[in-house]
Amino acid sequence: MRENRFENSLAFIAAGTIGFSILAILIVALASLLKFQIPGAVILIPLIGLPLGFLLVFALLITSIIRKARENK
Repeated sequence: MRENRFENSLAFIAAGTIGFSILAILIVALASLLKFQIPGAVILIPLIGLPLGFLLVFALLITSIIRKARENK
């Protein structure tokens, strides 16, 4: 079986984006509990990262379906 670099890259980018967004959510929650001031960019990271991660996972799903359809022909 041949390794598909594009799918691997897409999977790691999606996982990194979603993971970074979840980490930012935890930082915002912890900062609000401890009454720390955080930059506004940290609050915006999940608002951008989670939809981007969803689109990357959706693109990964589509590329996987297309590759498997080509393999079955």
